[in-house]
Amino acid sequence: IPVHSPVSAQAGSASDLINAVNALRQSQGLAPYTVDSFLMGFAQTQSDYMASLGTWTHTRADGSTAYDYGIKENVAMGTDMSVSYCVNAVWSDAVHWETMMGYATGTVGAGVTLSDGYVYYTLNVLPEESTYVENVENENSTESINTSVSQYENVRYIQQVITSTPNEDGIIIHVVQYGETLWTIAEAYGVLIDQILRNSLLPQSTTEVFEGQELIIQTATEPTPTVSPTPTEIPPTPTPTQPRPTMTPFPTRTPAPTRTPTEPPSIFHRTLSDGKSLGTGLIILCGAGLLFVVYQGFIKKS
Repeated sequence: IPVHSPVSAQAGSASDLINAVNALRQSQGLAPYTVDSFLMGFAQTQSDYMASLGTWTHTRADGSTAYDYGIKENVAMGTDMSVSYCVNAVWSDAVHWETMMGYATGTVGAGVTLSDGYVYYTLNVLPEESTYVENVENENSTESINTSVSQYENVRYIQQVITSTPNEDGIIIHVVQYGETLWTIAEAYGVLIDQILRNSLLPQSTTEVFEGQELIIQTATEPTPTVSPTPTEIPPTPTPTQPRPTMTPFPTRTPAPTRTPTEPPSIFHRTLSDGKSLGTGLIILCGAGLLFVVYQGFIKKS
């Protein structure tokens, strides 16, 4: 995880980086490095490559390193990291200091790339003790490198930081190894340099650390309080009761149909329906008819 620079300033250019290094050299009575066009392209290619990865590295796209060609190299990355902070703070350790101040004369190149809010710096220095032929093979050329390098003692490589694990109290203590810097340590743990200095009780102005020095990356973590569960009272088991007998339902009585009242029959209908009365009526009717016939016949004779 990239470390955020504590200095918020606009990133500088490759020329600004070289000027800052040469100004530092002159302040120590050293001659300025001479700008070399090949090293400028060499450094810029590395800055572009780091930006494509999103992290810093000394390994190039083809798997080689600047050290394979006898070229010294400093790299750095950060958010809005200024050239001044890069030269005077990030590269203030012994390993990076040697690249900038360890040689009486030499040639220099620098590369700067901005990507996704991060700036990637590369500084390449070829000390005068080394010679090279300018038919260098890189991503933009098919020529090959033919480098004659004198034998340097104690060639220093920037080692990848191996992080420590927290102890039982959650404290992380890092023992500085050879070639490590505050910046690379902070980057490896994903914390700010200010936090490391504060945890280690070091002044905020500290820029150098030494091999074997112990740094407190993380202080003790407070244990999370364990909440004891409140005992829950178990209610007594109820005594089972005898079930009530189930009543068998009686069959429901079907109500009798209600009679619809009818109009009583007339006298005539009752008479007709009574056979005895009908016979008597017929005799009376016949007798009346007979009397009527006799009466009519008597009147006509008279």
